[in-house]
Amino acid sequence: MRVSKKIWITGLVLATMVALVATFEWNWLRHPLASYMSERLGRPFAIDGDMHVEWSRRPLLLLEGVSIANVPQSAQPVMARVQQVGVRVDPLSLLRGTLVFSELSLVQPRVLLERVADRRGNWEFGSAQDTPQIGQLLIDDGEFRYTDALDATNVAFHVASTSRPGSSALPVHFSGEGTLHDRPIKIEGDAASLLALRYGERPYRLDVEVRSGDTDAHFDGTLVPNRPDTLEGSLALQGRDLSQLHPLLPVPFPWTPPYRLNGRLKHTGKVWTFHEFTGKVGDSDLAGRFALDLSRPKPFVDADLSSASLDYKDLGGLIGLPPAHEPAEKRTAAQNREVAKREHSDRVLPTRPYDLAGFRSVDARVRFKGRRFMASNLPLDNLYAVSELRDGVLELKPLDFGIGGGVISSSLTLDAREKQIRTTGEATVRGVELKEILPAVKPPKGSAGKLSGRARFSATGNSIADMLASSNGEVAALSWGGEASELAVVLTNLDLASAAPLLLRGDANSPIRCLVADFVAKDGTLFARDLVMDTQAEQITGEGNVDFSKERYDLTLNAHSKRPSVLALRGPILVDGSFKTPRVHPAAGPLVARVGASVALGATLTPIAALLPLIDVGGTADADCRSLMEHAEERVRSARPTLAPKVSSAR
Repeated sequence: MRVSKKIWITGLVLATMVALVATFEWNWLRHPLASYMSERLGRPFAIDGDMHVEWSRRPLLLLEGVSIANVPQSAQPVMARVQQVGVRVDPLSLLRGTLVFSELSLVQPRVLLERVADRRGNWEFGSAQDTPQIGQLLIDDGEFRYTDALDATNVAFHVASTSRPGSSALPVHFSGEGTLHDRPIKIEGDAASLLALRYGERPYRLDVEVRSGDTDAHFDGTLVPNRPDTLEGSLALQGRDLSQLHPLLPVPFPWTPPYRLNGRLKHTGKVWTFHEFTGKVGDSDLAGRFALDLSRPKPFVDADLSSASLDYKDLGGLIGLPPAHEPAEKRTAAQNREVAKREHSDRVLPTRPYDLAGFRSVDARVRFKGRRFMASNLPLDNLYAVSELRDGVLELKPLDFGIGGGVISSSLTLDAREKQIRTTGEATVRGVELKEILPAVKPPKGSAGKLSGRARFSATGNSIADMLASSNGEVAALSWGGEASELAVVLTNLDLASAAPLLLRGDANSPIRCLVADFVAKDGTLFARDLVMDTQAEQITGEGNVDFSKERYDLTLNAHSKRPSVLALRGPILVDGSFKTPRVHPAAGPLVARVGASVALGATLTPIAALLPLIDVGGTADADCRSLMEHAEERVRSARPTLAPKVSSAR
């Protein structure tokens, strides 16, 4: 069979072409290809090693020693270096007009991602258009570093493609560590293909766990590559103290016990929202919404928080106290230092100063509802507070809560615009059951009456201790009606004869005519002006003061019997000592004098005469309750401390 000349020529041409391709020196194309890529990327692109092709149905182009230059604003000249780049080409895509790389593989890529002075990312290529479609991206032993000098962030990642079961949606595994806002951080997680990063405005999926110090966060959602602070997804957050989130969050949280919160994190514009969250802070449950707006001249917080079961000890951080019922291993180092300091101090009032810079660094509007209090010695419930912080002035208005079946309505202003915080406040007490807050006077049956009152005060200082040590103001508490424990009342007079029958037959009720506690505070000392409890059996009066600067009590209670008694030591009762070690005891002098006189008369006269110094003939008149209450109310009403300027509403 003769082969035509045409076929011989065609075969010879094909054989020649195959021979040329097989023996072609591909390195001749390195510089033309590098020039082409430089033009497409708008940035120098270099191939420093060999270039060759492995032929198959889908040829594989291999490039050794590839590098891409960084943006001119960066101090680092190279953005990326790759030991080997493999590109598998689909030849048929050339016929369709769109180049397709069925596979792109990177061996030992070393990539620097950074934000420069103009806040642009160096991964944003200005003129790259008609980018080839890439079917699969494979990474072997990759190292990526992200830096942002303005945010004090520098994190290095190890990145590799993974073929783990169930990882098809998130084919990239990464782990890294470094600093975020100048704080050490460790990161590990999985992400979508890095190819998706080229679509800078499309959400990019990732599942990441972050640990910084004692804080752990798990985020499962998306971010926008061109704005990596734009997130949306679920967030689980836990740590030892919410205050440790600063400066990652530009919010000066107070000290808290360990917390665990779960919710949804979303970013819109420059507003971050952690909403639909639930969890616990210490032993208190917490739920609500927390929004942070960074579009204003200073960060603005808007939050709605609630707690169905609130442990009052978890609120200690608001007044500068560390968590009271947490072991040392669950507290932060700063909290443990404060605990040790307090254990070796005679002081009880919190001395830790408030953070003035924190007061001034953020504006806020926070609404809080607490339905029920736990583990409190006082019957507290239904806390409702609205706090507004504006330009260094914090207003708590209202600050209301239930106590003993009644309500305390109050407001508080802290002006932190100067070196010393100026504090003013007022409170009104309505309908509080006296038996609930003073169980000692609670009778077997009946009521101990309802308590009402008012208070106004002003103070200067950067800690609770300093504020109370400089406080000025008026306090009045009033109660009338109801009944009290007769045993508790007569024992105030050390009336042993009257107490004995009560102990034998059981306690009885003594009608309360009135209770008036009228105090004035001056330069940190609370003086008793009128302190009277008037019952059918006794009239108890008090005098003295409470010194907040020295943290000492100096009160005397005198009981005046309205009925005769043959065995009454007649007080007085002293309340003295420090706040840390208070004492309630009979005054030694009068008590010794009466007992001594009794012994002397018994020895020189008759045993009956020994009772004479202990006889109380009674006959004390009823107190003028109406006049006492009117004077106390008028004093508080007329006392108007200079209040801090009103805060304008944040918009």
